Amino acid sequence: MAEHQVKLASTVLKHPAVVASSSSHPPSLKRKLADGTHSGSDGESEAAQGVAGEGSKVLSKLEKGKAKKRRKEEQRAMENPPSFAFDTRGFKGGRMVKVTDVRDLVLHLMANDKAQSWLLVKNKSNLRRVVCVMAPGILTTDLGIPQPPLSTNLPFPLAPSADLASKLPVFQNLFSHACPTKAPGEKNRMHSPYQHFTTCPMTGAEKDRRQKARKERGQQQKTSDPSIYLLSPYDMAEQAYPTPSPLPSPLPTEPNPSFSFEDWQKADGWVEAPYQPEREGPKRVLGMDCEMCLTDDGSELTRLSVVDMDGKSVYDKLVKPDKPIRDYLTRFSGMTAEKLEGVTTRLVDVQRDLTQLMDYNTILVGHSLECDLKVLKLIHSKVIDTSVLYQHPRGPPFKASLKWLAQKWLKKEIQVQGNGADGQPVLGHDSQEDARTAIELLKLKMEKGPGFGEMTLDQETIFERIGRGQDAKTSAVVDHGTPNQWIGAKATTAVACKNDDEVLQGLLDSVEQHDLTIGRFMDLSHTLGWTQPWTQRGQNAGEGDASNGDSTSRTSASPTDIDTAYAALNKRLQALHAALPPLTALIVFTGNSNPLEMMRLAAKKAKFDRLWKTIKQSEIKDEDRWMEHDDRQLLEEVEKARWGLSFFCVK
Repeated sequence: MAEHQVKLASTVLKHPAVVASSSSHPPSLKRKLADGTHSGSDGESEAAQGVAGEGSKVLSKLEKGKAKKRRKEEQRAMENPPSFAFDTRGFKGGRMVKVTDVRDLVLHLMANDKAQSWLLVKNKSNLRRVVCVMAPGILTTDLGIPQPPLSTNLPFPLAPSADLASKLPVFQNLFSHACPTKAPGEKNRMHSPYQHFTTCPMTGAEKDRRQKARKERGQQQKTSDPSIYLLSPYDMAEQAYPTPSPLPSPLPTEPNPSFSFEDWQKADGWVEAPYQPEREGPKRVLGMDCEMCLTDDGSELTRLSVVDMDGKSVYDKLVKPDKPIRDYLTRFSGMTAEKLEGVTTRLVDVQRDLTQLMDYNTILVGHSLECDLKVLKLIHSKVIDTSVLYQHPRGPPFKASLKWLAQKWLKKEIQVQGNGADGQPVLGHDSQEDARTAIELLKLKMEKGPGFGEMTLDQETIFERIGRGQDAKTSAVVDHGTPNQWIGAKATTAVACKNDDEVLQGLLDSVEQHDLTIGRFMDLSHTLGWTQPWTQRGQNAGEGDASNGDSTSRTSASPTDIDTAYAALNKRLQALHAALPPLTALIVFTGNSNPLEMMRLAAKKAKFDRLWKTIKQSEIKDEDRWMEHDDRQLLEEVEKARWGLSFFCVK
């Protein structure tokens, strides 16, 4: 082997015990592998025994020949197992492996994409499946190794220091090196490692195919049915909409006109329309917009406006927040103390009124409507979002403002603000005007077709990529929350879990049935306060990354709880590896380092930016001011947080 190659068996990716295991499988297991029946059933495969089906039907000569060929192929694979080796030439110039590089490695293994310059793959054709696990919360010190400088880019040995004990000895058992891996982001913020790992650039051929399909669809679907523009469950989760409840089983077939407000009520003051079967005839469509103010609980409702498909007002009320108002946000909401004087309507009253305006099948239209639904504490599955319906010129994740969309597509001005001169009022937004504008944008889209106002998207999920073509691969996502409504919506299988024990079981149940299995162990990260369980994030669908939210509401776990979390993760990773079928690649990555200080500073900056826009500079408290040293510290903390690790082996 050349000097620039770091062989896995001796140093990096394949531990000696793992190498030995590739040649120690019992004959019956080899026969199972050869026949493609390695699904965990007892006994030898039927093909190997020359039988098939419940009736022990004798295999034909052709079938026996195919089974024999498979056995030979598997035997050759076992004799020439796949392996990995780092190539130091891929790290020249201080190049650091990124989370997206690890994703591209998976695409190379699964979809024959371009090979990675930093990792050599030997006998790739003999690799049978890939398992990827994201496990945030792990630092080098947790592995018994002092923290290397942030400039470290080369893989380093996992030999523990004499002064530090490894809290996760499974890593020394399975892997010989850790590879520094950088999370996506910018100099002043970190992006979601998990989202970037599971999405990838679309190929040129696929972009052309979709563009052609978009044009054809635009001609065929100029329709009066607005439901084709509803957000999918995946879209809703990606946009952080409140998560709809699972459908009842069995589904009712007859409408129930007698649902009461109590039937709508959920936990923590949230409401959701009970399921109703769809009615024949035109669908009810309502445009909706809210105005908000700031209280001790964050954003609270101060006005709700609802219009029908003709733009006529069907509901418009001012609302008194439950908590004292700290900031009226007049520049944006148009709300003042004078306007809200004497108002007695509360959020629960508005929720009760909504039960008379809408039901399960009503389509709600608005701009970034997830914000409105959250202040209303309203869960709803049938939503059209004009910020998604019409794209920003730069494409996702950027969003065009409603004001810009009105100028661009409707050729009109909205949200026109006065400056107070000559008695001109400073109005802020008008929720009726915004709701009406959202309806007008929907009607224009229905008139022009689905392709109108769209920019060409160049992203797809990793599951879509490997699932295409003649050699399509199956995939499974095992994750906290509701992955079938989020990142796993495009996977072959999505398994929803409440904790890491369920994630482990889901991985064990899925791995033999799929070519690619991806899961996340999040309990350690939750215990450390890096992330919050999805059940504690309002009604969010997806499990939050460290790139989201702030650290102000996170609680500290006891040292005993933290030690228990490390031990549990160690045990789960050991159990997962032990259960993997032979010829399986295991990739573990942390995503990022400790993000808490970065999140604290980001929250402080966001607060300062909001105060700068809404109150006089002289009124901003010293502790809320954003200074030059804060800016420098934020850049440093983002750089630290983006420094993660990845580990590779083949069983």
